[in-house]
Amino acid sequence: MTVPDQLRRFILTELNTRLSEKVLTDDYPLLETETIDSLAVFAIVQFIEDEFGVEVGDDDLVIDNFTSISDMARMVEAKVEQRLST
Repeated sequence: MTVPDQLRRFILTELNTRLSEKVLTDDYPLLETETIDSLAVFAIVQFIEDEFGVEVGDDDLVIDNFTSISDMARMVEAKVEQRLST
């Protein structure tokens, strides 16, 4: 399962969104549509840290990293790559 797929599944099952998997595409505007809020971002951060074994620091908590599933996946993939290269 890809990183975007894992994030999508978490958002659909754990955050009580009323969206279908078809609607929740990789580029669906999560913040703009109020699909997620600040509390949901923290739940997603916890999921990312637990699921992918990376640390999401304060510097990562910017809107650009949580606008869409694609943005979150990019952040996660960069952090995983960084962890593996050290």
